[in-house]
Amino acid sequence: MIKIAYKKNITQIYYDDLVNRKFQKEDNKTLKELFNEKFKTEFDCTLDDLLYGSFEKLQEIKDLGDMSKRDDVKALFNYETKFQKHISKFFEQYVEVHTCYFCNIEFINTFMTKDEKIKNGFTLDHYIDKGKYPYLALSLYNLIPSCYTCNSKVKRVHSVETLSPASTHFDFDNKVKFKTFMQNRNLLIDSEEDFALLLKEDFSDIYKQYIDVFELDGRYKYHKYKVIEMINRRKEYPDSRIKELALLTQKTEEEVKQDLFGEYLFEDDNLHKRPLSKLIHDISEELGLI
Repeated sequence: MIKIAYKKNITQIYYDDLVNRKFQKEDNKTLKELFNEKFKTEFDCTLDDLLYGSFEKLQEIKDLGDMSKRDDVKALFNYETKFQKHISKFFEQYVEVHTCYFCNIEFINTFMTKDEKIKNGFTLDHYIDKGKYPYLALSLYNLIPSCYTCNSKVKRVHSVETLSPASTHFDFDNKVKFKTFMQNRNLLIDSEEDFALLLKEDFSDIYKQYIDVFELDGRYKYHKYKVIEMINRRKEYPDSRIKELALLTQKTEEEVKQDLFGEYLFEDDNLHKRPLSKLIHDISEELGLI
């Protein structure tokens, strides 16, 4: 649900790292050499397209023909045994990885082990199924840093035809909002049963399949407690009280609200850095905080 934060100028680094990797069983020829030798005339696209074509480009070229059973194609683009380790390291270094880009519920950050090795808590989901489209198994913009639940428990090999968090046009945050549908505008909420919590997309249903595949409505019901915490805090700190605290602490009202409700309340570009940040941001809007 959060657009991926890529560092600038990463495509050439990614390409150079992969195309020069050698296959011992193929006389130490590189990926680029083998592709040009075996598939250049067969594929109606370039190796550049396959490795770092935009998500929109991958959607265009994914139906090159039924190659799901082609052992030679699978061998060349073998993600698991040949490239997974290198690609994971690349994402650790060149992609901002903090929370799951699909759900924004789980931390998937990197960390340092006691023997000073960098490990990560993410899986890389192939948004377009690599089983059906093996030639897209290494595609940079087909790989989404995600939590185990999203990748292995809910999405698995399900196809999601709508936009990906890797897409330049991915606009889930603006198009879809968490809504409580509270009947009581005085915030007289005592329990989780007193309100609903759903993701609502206005005037379109572009992201409906996305919401359904990742079971987002059902998974966020557990986090109603966070909404109740925010409602109770909002009752305790109405606008008049926030103004008083701003004067008392010599802070701006925005800074006081961030202290009370969340560090990234007014920073849309940083929603990927903390779990539940989109939920907190959207409910803050509903509560009149932003």
